[in-house]
Amino acid sequence: MLTKRLRRLTLPLIGATALTVALIAPVAPASAASPVPHGKPYVQYTAHLVENGSGSGYSSYINVHDAHNNAFAVGIQSDTGSAISKGQPRFIWERVQNGKFTYGYMGGASHSKTSVGLRWYTNDVASVILNNRTVGTIAVNLDGRLFFNAEANARLNGDVVHSQVNDISIAVGDKAGQTGLAGTWNTGFSFHGLKAKQTNSPKVQGASFSIDGRVSGLPRGGNWDTTEVAGIAMIAQNWR
Repeated sequence: MLTKRLRRLTLPLIGATALTVALIAPVAPASAASPVPHGKPYVQYTAHLVENGSGSGYSSYINVHDAHNNAFAVGIQSDTGSAISKGQPRFIWERVQNGKFTYGYMGGASHSKTSVGLRWYTNDVASVILNNRTVGTIAVNLDGRLFFNAEANARLNGDVVHSQVNDISIAVGDKAGQTGLAGTWNTGFSFHGLKAKQTNSPKVQGASFSIDGRVSGLPRGGNWDTTEVAGIAMIAQNWR
């Protein structure tokens, strides 16, 4: 379940979240250090995003998370409530650590098909990949088993999402029995009117999704900072 987010804390260096995000709280700024990856990445997750919709805010993301309130996401978001983006599409990263949520905008994006990716290393460093180029790193702790989301969000009642996460490629693991993905994608995670649909089922690698819908049912004053408003497709790491 998603517990209430109090506020967003913007960091200089990426909004999607794990399903069990807890309270936002201040943490050290991501720019306070430049963590360096060691060895081969334990996770590499790439996709082509299309972020589109109407209203006050909408997004498209890829996300890796564990079962311990830790997550990392890269995507594109348009948010009229942001003094930074002012409703224009911007690349964004998000990090959840022990339920504490932080994020940061990067450069301007577009509503056209765009390549994004992330890597995660076992020395607790994640890197962000935009248009096939690594643009930065950030400290992120994850504890396996890992789970992978393709998702889109929207901000307020009445906002509409028409986003896509396409051509997914995920490599994960470094030991027998914990390498690769298990089963098929689950598109049953639908919150407040948003729904993910696989457009090339039953693929696992190479999967593509459309995430569509109009937000409804948020309480008075509710928005994507206080409530999970998302359509999500999810798949788990192989774990035997």
